[in-house]
Amino acid sequence: MADMREGIIGLGAGGQRKSYYPQLQERISELERANRALAESEMRYKALVENIDVGIFRVSLEDGVRFVQANAAMARILGYSNVEELLSHDPSELCPPLLRRNRIRAQLERDGAIKNMRVVASRKDGRPVSLLVTLIASRFQDSRIEWIDGLVVDVTMRERSQRRIEEDRARLQAIFDSLPVGIILIDSDGLVIGTNRRWRQIWMMDGASEEGRLDRYIGRLAGSKERLKRDEWPIARAFRGESIIDQEIEIQRFDGSPGTLLASAVPIRDLGGGIIGAVSTIIDITSRKRLERDLEEARSRSEMYVDLLTHDISNYNAAAMGYLQLAEDVLQLNEQDRRLIIKPLEELRNSTELLANVWDLQRVESGRERDRPMEVEKILQQVIRDYRVLPGKDVSIALHQECCCRVMATDLLGVVFSNIMSNAIKHSGHEVNVVVRLSSVVRGGQEWARVEVEDDGPGVPDEKKAAIFDRSLMGLTKPISRGLGLYLVKRLVDEYGGVVWVEDRVTGDHTQGARFVVELPALSVDQQDPCD
Repeated sequence: MADMREGIIGLGAGGQRKSYYPQLQERISELERANRALAESEMRYKALVENIDVGIFRVSLEDGVRFVQANAAMARILGYSNVEELLSHDPSELCPPLLRRNRIRAQLERDGAIKNMRVVASRKDGRPVSLLVTLIASRFQDSRIEWIDGLVVDVTMRERSQRRIEEDRARLQAIFDSLPVGIILIDSDGLVIGTNRRWRQIWMMDGASEEGRLDRYIGRLAGSKERLKRDEWPIARAFRGESIIDQEIEIQRFDGSPGTLLASAVPIRDLGGGIIGAVSTIIDITSRKRLERDLEEARSRSEMYVDLLTHDISNYNAAAMGYLQLAEDVLQLNEQDRRLIIKPLEELRNSTELLANVWDLQRVESGRERDRPMEVEKILQQVIRDYRVLPGKDVSIALHQECCCRVMATDLLGVVFSNIMSNAIKHSGHEVNVVVRLSSVVRGGQEWARVEVEDDGPGVPDEKKAAIFDRSLMGLTKPISRGLGLYLVKRLVDEYGGVVWVEDRVTGDHTQGARFVVELPALSVDQQDPCD
């Protein structure tokens, strides 16, 4: 270029350096600048081609199919150590279907290019590799294809990751579908992105798409007539950051049938704590609510029947006992005839006691009674007054008080001591001596009110000491009233958090009488009121 320039614009080595063609000189300068720019562009292009992570190749279709050019990424994708090694192979060996298919050749002839075609090629070691290939045809002047340029992206890892994601999603969906609760997921835009089989079963969707139907998901809160607004739905509240657990909601299913759900919902957060969605679970408790209503109705009926029976039969018993006691007082009866009066009186008294126990058990089971501070001494004094005078019995009852204790119990606490007292007197002879002791004990840092009721009756054999408190151990041949009072005692003491047991009055000799012991948690000093 310099020699040419000198020959054109100079007059030789010794000549005067003067340009006679200034326009030509400027044109040559422009060409030099263009050449430099082209060289720089080619260098940048070559650097880009060599360093890009996309395979680039050119194949010629003259004299068969052969590689003309390829970059390092192309060699690496197909498992070759360098470009020269790759170029020595027939492209059809690496990807047999790619350039031999008539359809592909025809499409290139027609359109000049094919974009993002997925093919499976073979690496040098024979392993398959998934590729996205773009082909561009370059033509001769007569429109025949001279060569084909290609861009190759290795999507093997992407497809493998996608398969793993799909497999994980399938496993997760299988787990979701096996759960006994309905699950629904929403994304950051509040759109439904998935539900499980149980969710669709609960809503009776029958395969219908759930998208766009959130307005039917939630009905009204249990006991309310107002329909929930959208921003009150559990899943909407979760999307705002709340956590809702077991909210009872009345719904109308997609088939029109009513139902009751327990709905829970929590937000889904990203690693930074931002809310990116929400998940809600539902449990169908329609059948359970129906059973609860049926049970409540049955219990109401049974309570009504028990109320009627205990009230009316107790009244009949009271009338009968009144007439028998009047006959005993008015009629001049010998001892044999008098026993004929006393015996039915005792049976009527047992019947009345049984009815009272049944009534008290009903009160316990219904949960109508409420705990309150109770003064144990006053209750014992009232029970003693009730049992000091009994027809046909000579009863002596003494109370020994060592403390003033209050406990948390219901009004049925008196039934505990009344049944123990009745048991002691009922199973003793004509004369019976009962000693009642009230004291306090401390165990494990807890103060307990301890009540002992001793009698000098026949006692309780060791093999029966546990059975007398357990209705299931009373035996089928015995009347159900036997032991029902002591079963009620155990039931009530358990309700109050206490313990009850029976032991020998004289250790080792049950024939000398029994001692019933009741221990109940005493109120702490700051909960105690001064005893009167």
